[in-house]
Amino acid sequence: MILLFTSDHCAWCDVLKAMLDEESDELGLLHSIYEVNVDQHHHIAEAYSILVVPTLVSGMHKISGVPTASDLRSFILQVNAGANSGFKKHTPRSVLRDVREIRNFNDQEEQMVRNA
Repeated sequence: MILLFTSDHCAWCDVLKAMLDEESDELGLLHSIYEVNVDQHHHIAEAYSILVVPTLVSGMHKISGVPTASDLRSFILQVNAGANSGFKKHTPRSVLRDVREIRNFNDQEEQMVRNA
């Protein structure tokens, strides 16, 4: 699964979407691409430490800004290789669960600091 972080006022996000469509068709992308609007879903963006849009995230792989065509192709190939390696596959539900866990951890940490 690939997360594409965008915002409403991001012109470069449309450029990256077009590049993704072209590359995923050409390479036969095995993953689903989910767009996450940071204006509407800021808690997910915070959990993934997204500071710039557009940003692509899949597992430990991350690209911020608009990559070159070769860098995007490399990213997709790395993601596809990871999909075939038997590692945990992410779903939108698992991403939201991970975000909740991160938020709970951060809340607990803040509470401990206040109580100290």
